[in-house]
Amino acid sequence: MVAREASDIRRYAADQSLGARSFGMGAKLKIDDQAGVHSVFALDPRLQQDTLPIGDFPLCRLLLSNDSNYPWFILVPRRDDISEIFQLDVADQLRLWQETTALAEVLKDSFGADKLNVAALGNVVSQLHMHVIVRKREDAAWPAPVWGKHPAKPYSAEQVEAIRDRLRLVLTSDFSFVEG
Repeated sequence: MVAREASDIRRYAADQSLGARSFGMGAKLKIDDQAGVHSVFALDPRLQQDTLPIGDFPLCRLLLSNDSNYPWFILVPRRDDISEIFQLDVADQLRLWQETTALAEVLKDSFGADKLNVAALGNVVSQLHMHVIVRKREDAAWPAPVWGKHPAKPYSAEQVEAIRDRLRLVLTSDFSFVEG
């Protein structure tokens, strides 16, 4: 009984001082919230190798998987040492879902998707990232998952520019394009 009360008191204190629910796992501070401390976002080397940068939402970096078999986009929250959605603070969790949903809606309309595959797996790359993949009934893997179905076919420079141009028409607010 005493141990449980002590745990409840610690959780309450963490909630009050940090403004975040701890759910018994310890409260999480955003690095940007610590006075004068800012971390540099580092993209996992595998993501860096296999993708092309498109731009930034307020929370996430938007990448294009360098596989022209499918319009395959990846959102990576710009937070260090996060591998699971629940490790984000509540505001970032909400922002991740908002950005994922907005991107999915834009991609469905812009690319004429029959279905969108949205997933956060992380079995190979542990850095938290959200896949948003445009699927069409005539794509190379339909209806199977895209992972490992066919070898990746890299985009040409012209194909990447065409995708960027298409996205420039629809990603206007809260998004900034980066040179890639």
